[in-house]
Amino acid sequence: MNTIATDLDGTIYLNNEIIPGVIESLLDLDKHNLKIIFITNNSSQAPMEICNKLEKLLSRDIDLDQIVTPLVILKQYLENKNLMIYVHGSDNLSNFVNSIANVTTNIDESQMVLIGRKEKYTQLEVNNIMSAYQNGSNIYALNKDLTFPINEFEFEEGNGAIVKEVEKLLNIEIRSFGKPDKLYSNFLHSNFENIAYVIGDRVDTDILLANEINAKSYLVNSSIQNYLSDEIADFKFDKFSDCISSIIKNLQN
Repeated sequence: MNTIATDLDGTIYLNNEIIPGVIESLLDLDKHNLKIIFITNNSSQAPMEICNKLEKLLSRDIDLDQIVTPLVILKQYLENKNLMIYVHGSDNLSNFVNSIANVTTNIDESQMVLIGRKEKYTQLEVNNIMSAYQNGSNIYALNKDLTFPINEFEFEEGNGAIVKEVEKLLNIEIRSFGKPDKLYSNFLHSNFENIAYVIGDRVDTDILLANEINAKSYLVNSSIQNYLSDEIADFKFDKFSDCISSIIKNLQN
């Protein structure tokens, strides 16, 4: 059975509204025995919250194992590791990490610094992260997204802003639990078979991830600003439902 991996924000839904045609397309997938998983860089919500949101928007049962987020990959990565983690991020993120690992509020005693998204960050926070690295702490990011959509026309700064600054100042590459990085692609390889298609609206995450796992890439049109050329996508369509129609048609030929 072939599997389709699809992005969420800007592809399946936008904010709290389902994109037209998605529900009907999922019914078509059921008829053609195609499996779907939901892949996202959203780390501001716990996987169960995303699952509940999908069930409400799609009016169908969703298996929690169908949802892949940086937090899912982080949880697996931390299994059998007894690390003291400092979380740069929201209270919700700190609470989630605290439920699966050891969290410290003192960055100086951390063995791992996890960079998540905050509404704003300060130069002092950047300096503290750099100091922790120089004292032996490993730095990881949940994702490196420079922006994320809050509605069809507005975007806010993502994790990538502070990650990019720290990388530049330390002259290092920070490992990420988000698309399209190795920890994410390795998780997909280990946990799912036959991911043949990836659908999403971002070249720098979704399309690069498809290339990483040797899947066909489908780029949907959205208001997101892509920083890489869309020419590297295998196919380009206006919306998710067009991608599904194309996949089903190709399978029937």
